[in-house]
Amino acid sequence: MRIQEYGKISVAVLMAASLIAGCSNSSDPASNEASESNGGQKTVSFLWNGKFSSKIPELSGYGDVEAYKEIQKRTQTTIDFQDNDTSNLSQFNIMLASGTYPDIIYVPGGYPGGVAKLVEDGVAIRLNELIDQYAPNYKKLLDEHPEIKKQVMLDDGTIAKFPQVNLDLRRNAWSGLMIRQDWLDQVGLPMPSTIDEWYAALKAFKDNDMNGNGDKEDEIPLGDQNGMGSVSAFSTAYGLLTTFQIHPQTGKVTYGPYDPAFKDYLATMRKWYEEGLIDSEFAATDKKGFEAKFSNNVVGAYGGTITGINTYKNQLQGTLPAFKLVGTAPPIGPAGKDYSSAGQLAQYVPLEGAVVSSQAKDLETVIKLLDFMIGPEGSDLQNWGIEGKSYVVENGKKKFSDAVMNDPTYESRVAVSRYAYPTSGMVKVMSYDAWAAFELQYPEAGEANERWFNADKSLLLPPLLFKGEESQEISNIMSEADTYMKEMVLKFIMGNEPLDKFDAYLGTLKKMNIERAIAIHQAAYDRYQSR
Repeated sequence: MRIQEYGKISVAVLMAASLIAGCSNSSDPASNEASESNGGQKTVSFLWNGKFSSKIPELSGYGDVEAYKEIQKRTQTTIDFQDNDTSNLSQFNIMLASGTYPDIIYVPGGYPGGVAKLVEDGVAIRLNELIDQYAPNYKKLLDEHPEIKKQVMLDDGTIAKFPQVNLDLRRNAWSGLMIRQDWLDQVGLPMPSTIDEWYAALKAFKDNDMNGNGDKEDEIPLGDQNGMGSVSAFSTAYGLLTTFQIHPQTGKVTYGPYDPAFKDYLATMRKWYEEGLIDSEFAATDKKGFEAKFSNNVVGAYGGTITGINTYKNQLQGTLPAFKLVGTAPPIGPAGKDYSSAGQLAQYVPLEGAVVSSQAKDLETVIKLLDFMIGPEGSDLQNWGIEGKSYVVENGKKKFSDAVMNDPTYESRVAVSRYAYPTSGMVKVMSYDAWAAFELQYPEAGEANERWFNADKSLLLPPLLFKGEESQEISNIMSEADTYMKEMVLKFIMGNEPLDKFDAYLGTLKKMNIERAIAIHQAAYDRYQSR
């Protein structure tokens, strides 16, 4: 299926495309051939992963970051970085509609059909033979790690991207349930590991004046934001996710909210809500609102990211010396295991990645640049920056320098962006140690990372590729079914819809073709397994 089949491109869109091209840093954006300049230095245009932003005024673009300065120097290649607002696919679609492509395109994860569709449409090219010829680092990586190669390739064996690679999946254990250990200590309860122990802990938080302000009514045992983050984390106790998954009994693909056992999960959450264990405003509280509640010392537990452990400790330990927020393993319930819902724990390689466009002329220069970036030198530069400036080596191990960790003007997470990007991905092999220096700031964060990583991962699907027509069909079905599911989950939990209408809910999902969506996922999973 060709790009044009997805809809007619208006004159306004094409005009916008020309405006974007006109804003490029390239002196000749219409030309994609790597050009000779500066005594043999070649230029490669690169539509980057995201829109550049920095709290450091002197950084106006990725080309100002020391790691990328050094990459350009060592490869004798000038990179013409072009922003791509991956939060809004319209810019990406405008670029495609223009018919003029940069040498390298970083494909956003939300693009329908992804890398496979760009190859099918002739926008991106097959790289297998070019990798054999010009990319020894990447070839070695794929040869030594078959599971990574399996996730990189398309269903027909085509390799068409240079991705972010997570050799150490501990780095992906960055989300899960968290609870106030200091509150547990106050009521004499252990860290909860089962659904019943969670109920007991939340009940104790509700029945006692945990924050000691004399008001026994202001505690929120389980906080949430945007209606699903914390509450949905408990569905794994029933062997179910709130999305597509592997069924724990059959080993087949299913959609968790379509399973009969989902009713038992909803009944538990409804009971908790009725008893005041879940924030009464959980469906309407946004990120900012939740942070305000937590900062006011009223929230006992929630589901979120590891950053919260560091952020809230820095914020509250001055006024609450005993404050301790810890990560817990997923709760064990009727399904019998501590099933993880963190889909990233099944991803050595995310769906997005850098492809080489069909309009790239100097393929040798382009492939060698990408190979350097994903190789040991390029990955080190992107993860750590420059030795002696952003990091030092002590006892054979890299360690971020005082210039990063004790910058007088900026917090370390900001200061490091002068040199490298250790916590975000691009074309590189991610370093767990570089990531951990920022994300595992306190022992509690390290313990959470370990508990979340060690949870049972058997419900999780690997990153699946859909054919063009499959991707469109999935999008059409799930835009309606997923919205309906989320609305009904909230109604069931909050008591706005009786649970005896659960069968009718399943019937509506069936009419919305959820079984067809499951079948498409199963077919994609089967293709993945047979690669």
